[in-house]
Amino acid sequence: MQISTSRRIKYILIHKFYFLKIEYKLTGKISINGLLHDVDKIFMLLFTNKSVKEIQQNHRNKVRHHVNNQIKTEKDYIQMIIDWECSRYSKPDKQLNARETLDKFYPQLTETILPIIEKLKL
Repeated sequence: MQISTSRRIKYILIHKFYFLKIEYKLTGKISINGLLHDVDKIFMLLFTNKSVKEIQQNHRNKVRHHVNNQIKTEKDYIQMIIDWECSRYSKPDKQLNARETLDKFYPQLTETILPIIEKLKL
C-alpha cells in the first residue's frame, strides 16, 4: 500500500511540532533551524518526482543535524539530540528516546553526545 503525499506531509508536520516543543523545553527558545526542520522534505515531496527513499537519503546527507561526514558544532549535536528525543512522541515506528537512540545506533558518538544529553538533562 502506497502512502499518499498528504499523509507523508502530515507525518512530517507532526514530527516538526514535537521537534519545536522539545527544542523549546530543552533550550528555552525556538531556533531558525527548528522552524526550518524537515521543510526540505515537504518541498521535495511536493515539487520533485523523487521517491521517499531518495528524499530521505538527500535530507540525511545534506542536513547537519544528521549523522554524516559533516563537521558538527554543538548546535548541530543539540538539533540531532532533539530530533532523536522527539521521534518517540511523533513517530510510532521510532519509539526510542535520545539516550536509547545513541546507545543502539550511534555508540561511536557516545563520548561526544552523552555530555550534551546530560547538559540538557535528558
